[in-house]
Amino acid sequence: MARFLRLGAASVGAVALTVLVAIVTPAGSADIPTATPGWVANITSHAAVAAQSDPEAAKPELAGLGHKFELFDGMTRDTDPENAVGSPGASGGGVGGNEVISSTVSPGTLAFAYRSLAPGVAINALTNQIGLKYYFVAPKSCGAGSPRVTLLIDGDGNGTTDFAAHGHVNPPVYSACVTNKWRYEDLTDDMPRWEVTGATVPGIPVFPFTPWKAAAAAITAAFPNNRVVAGFLIDGESCSFGVAANCGKAYYDLLTIENRTLEIWQDTVEK
Repeated sequence: MARFLRLGAASVGAVALTVLVAIVTPAGSADIPTATPGWVANITSHAAVAAQSDPEAAKPELAGLGHKFELFDGMTRDTDPENAVGSPGASGGGVGGNEVISSTVSPGTLAFAYRSLAPGVAINALTNQIGLKYYFVAPKSCGAGSPRVTLLIDGDGNGTTDFAAHGHVNPPVYSACVTNKWRYEDLTDDMPRWEVTGATVPGIPVFPFTPWKAAAAAITAAFPNNRVVAGFLIDGESCSFGVAANCGKAYYDLLTIENRTLEIWQDTVEK
């Protein structure tokens, strides 16, 4: 089913143009939410995942590359289901087969691709540097907050995580992602993707979600000394609280959080 949503200039950040977005959803899927969905209350920061991090193992090979992505729980190295030709894994890739990561989740299972940004960067530094490519193996799809990218934020610069910002895929529906096909999403575009938990930030409502530039500006205004200390891709949360359509397998590629993009297995550390 195809429907269209017209977003006027005032509703798309500071971009003065009219955007006509085609929203394609399978028959029977959820419509655009007009009230706060119940799953929003279930979103958590999962800040405790930082305790699993091993900065020494994830340290960059060369200065300037940034920390590698650490794969926890149900997240693992894998190969593109559409391009597995050759022998992936030799010296980080390049000899055939597109190296990716994947999650396989069931109720009670979570999957993380975690990246430390220590000692932290201002949230505005992440503009145009958060994105991912996904491939959901049907019948699994997105929905109810999974998958998403979460940023752990130190509000006052003292080194302690105070709250989190969460960026969602497939707005404004936030569910019914395309299956059995690769799709890339820039999470810092002008679509309403972002929410905050653990703090009240003027200008960022619980729902509807907020586009990246407006969210980053609001966080900067409320917390001038903010530092994003880590970011991670999480999958499986909605499966764990009973959304069966979000259980199963998904592949991820080109995950970008700040100055490193996951392109080959060498960009990861398996835990």
